[in-house]
Amino acid sequence: MFVANRIFDFFALIVACGLIGWWIRQAMRGANIRIRPIAGFEAIDEAIGRATEMGKPVHFTPGFGGLVAATFAGLEALSYIAKKAAEYDARLIVTVSQPETYAVTEEVARQAYLEAGKADSFRPEDCRFISPDQWAYASGVVGVLMREKVASNIMIGQFAAESLILAEAGNTVGAIQIAGTTNAYQIPFFVAACDYVILGDEMFAAGARFADNKVHLGSLRGEDFIKALCIGLIILGAVSTTLGSDFLKNLLAK
Repeated sequence: MFVANRIFDFFALIVACGLIGWWIRQAMRGANIRIRPIAGFEAIDEAIGRATEMGKPVHFTPGFGGLVAATFAGLEALSYIAKKAAEYDARLIVTVSQPETYAVTEEVARQAYLEAGKADSFRPEDCRFISPDQWAYASGVVGVLMREKVASNIMIGQFAAESLILAEAGNTVGAIQIAGTTNAYQIPFFVAACDYVILGDEMFAAGARFADNKVHLGSLRGEDFIKALCIGLIILGAVSTTLGSDFLKNLLAK
């Protein structure tokens, strides 16, 4: 029934799923779960307001990745951004790199305009498919930033080596820049060139932050408890190994 050397992993999976499920249930029952303020998310209203005042567009891109977790986090942010852009009558330009992402992105933006009561203001031509080639995508986005003279450049999603190119282009046109990615290798480039950076798994709080999604809130609380347990195991392991005990090491190896 059990695979050798995977028994601990099996029980760890049960505990993790149980914690997340329990907290989701608590959130659905009305438990008061709050997330800490995240500067990058808090600055989105400022970025859209700035574009409105200047009469220039807001640019958003979910990055080079396809429909992966980071892209979905970016699309949750896009739903809020598009709704605010509609309310403020700010032009929103969205650029995407993958065909499957393009269809979802356009529908998310269209639905946000509809929910804001501004369905007629949605411009399908401003949701632009660039190219599935990484460098063609990067060049196309740079061209959009330069030609449109955007006031705000928001990049939340899956980014790779093109991140610094896009951030530098936004910096060149003087845009306020908000960026976020789970790719740890690219975060330093965003930190160097952007005004606000959403670090790593902070991105996955987008649904909870913007939509007060109970499932997301409960999931985040459960994940926090799991992280605390992992940190506790690391500390316990370090102490026990220092004292010459292999108990925890042997337990994890089962």
